[in-house]
This record gives sequence, structure tokens and C-alpha cells, in this order.
Amino acid sequence: MSAPELFHLPDLPNAGYATARERELSDHIMTFLRDIERDRLRLLTVVLEGRARWRQVAGSIWRGLRVGTEEIDAMFAYLELLACPPAVQARLLKARQSPDTWRRLMAKAQPGLEAQREQLRLMAKWSPHGR
Repeated sequence: MSAPELFHLPDLPNAGYATARERELSDHIMTFLRDIERDRLRLLTVVLEGRARWRQVAGSIWRGLRVGTEEIDAMFAYLELLACPPAVQARLLKARQSPDTWRRLMAKAQPGLEAQREQLRLMAKWSPHGR
């Protein structure tokens, strides 16, 4: 086996989409996630605004594709993970099944997160433009 073959990742398996709508939905979500991974400010804004706001915005954006709440919540959990420093990401991945451990790790990784969310809520409340 030559050196270039050692580092070549295999093609992704065919997910076996049942419909064209499922494939289109998957493509839209993957494109969005790639874009937000590259835009740190946008990523942090989504995470700071919180899960409820994310459900509202994502649900309206992908309404025509009928994205379920479970998928929207899974995307938000992924975005929270991306917003953390790399050293914390591995610990968060291991703690996925334990909500208490997840919250404790998030509080350590981003200690000002709740305060920043509260500041955003106050800014939105008193903004002349609203949301």
C-alpha cells in the first residue's frame, strides 16, 4: 500500500434515501452545518441565543422540508459542541447520555454562557427593533 492510499478517506456510504425530499433535506442540513462551522461569530450567536430561539428560526427556515424537532435539537447539540474548545469536545462527546454531566461540562467550558444569554434576552427586550 502506498503512502497516498493510507491517508485517503473512503467515500461516504449511500444513506439509502427513500425519497428525493430526504436527500434534499440532508443536503441542506449538511451545507448549513459546513457554512456555520466556518463562521465562528454566527456559530456563537446561535448557541448564545439558545435552543428555543434555534427551534423557532430553524423550524421556519426549513418548514418546507418538514424538519422534525428531534433533528433540530440534534443540530443544536452539535452546534453547542462546536462552540467549545477542542479539549472539552471529547469530554462532551462522552457525556452525551448524561444531561447533568453535559451541563456541568458546558458550565466549565463556557462559564459566562448563561450570563451572555440573559444579556441577549435583555437587549432583545429593550431593542426598539425587537426580534
